[in-house]
Amino acid sequence: MEDQREQRVMKKLRDSILFRLATSNPSVSINSTHVSFIEHRLRSQFKSFHTPTHPPYAFMIKRAIVKLNEEGGSTQEAISEFIRREYEDLPLAHVRILDIHLRKLCLVGDLVCTENGRWFKHQVKQNNTNLGHILSCRSSREALPS
Repeated sequence: MEDQREQRVMKKLRDSILFRLATSNPSVSINSTHVSFIEHRLRSQFKSFHTPTHPPYAFMIKRAIVKLNEEGGSTQEAISEFIRREYEDLPLAHVRILDIHLRKLCLVGDLVCTENGRWFKHQVKQNNTNLGHILSCRSSREALPS
């Protein structure tokens, strides 16, 4: 079943690349040598389509903040180190993905980021004292990539 899925994905990638190649320069014809080269490169670049075994980033981040339980919140570096210690099979772009998810969680109000870059879980209080932190987080952080 997994092999069939990989074959379908590889075929779609190959077809997409060949289509883009053909439309980028219609005067050049694509022959079997081109197709073979593309198939070989795809197989060498994508040895397998691996699904990670770790939980979603939002879960890992919130767990890290709770477990670290640092006064005034946890730094991105501390959160990253906790996640690296606790979970295997993290992507090569872990630091960038973590940054994106931290900002996303802040924007939706699940986390608060202090002015000095420390993160903690948002807790609604009667007097809404944390509301200013959320608003400053939304305005001070750069926009998320699309």
